[in-house]
Order: sequence, then C-alpha cells, then structure tokens
Amino acid sequence: MTGKKKTAMLPKLNKTDQKLLDELKKKRANLVSSVQFRHDTLETQKRINYQNEFDRLQGAQKIEGLKTHTKNRMKDLQDMARKSLNGELNRIYTTKI
Repeated sequence: MTGKKKTAMLPKLNKTDQKLLDELKKKRANLVSSVQFRHDTLETQKRINYQNEFDRLQGAQKIEGLKTHTKNRMKDLQDMARKSLNGELNRIYTTKI
C-alpha cells in the first residue's frame, strides 16, 4: 500500500433526495429550538417559584417556632436558584437526539 488515504465515495443525491435531506435538517433544528424554549421556560418558572417561596419564608421568620426551619429552607432555595442560574442541568435534560 502506498501512503494514500482512502476516502468513501458518497453517492450524488438527486433533487428529491436532497429536498428530503434539507427538510429533515429543518425539522431537527425546529425540534431542538422547541426543546430549548421549553427548557428555558421551565427554568424561568422554577426560579420564580423559588423567589415566591423565599419571600413567603421571609415573612414566616417572624414566627419564633419556625425560625430554624425557615433559615434552612431559605438557604436551600438560594442554592437551587443559583444552580438554575448557572445552568446546571437536571438529568432529564440530557441530549439524546
């Protein structure tokens, strides 16, 4: 053998096949953007829920019996909101496509 690399010969696509291939690429791009939009919407919703619960807990801090629980929960909410902002993904968002 000489030092030449073997390259795979791809068949030339006719117009119909090329149109189908282009259509599949567009559908894939549409699917990816749709999934990304849903992910962003859910993350925004989670952050709003964290903020609402945090605000509610700030009012509950005035009750003496709930003071330790509210401090721990507020810390947990701050951590979850920070993870959400930093882009740490949940395992359900793995890319399978």
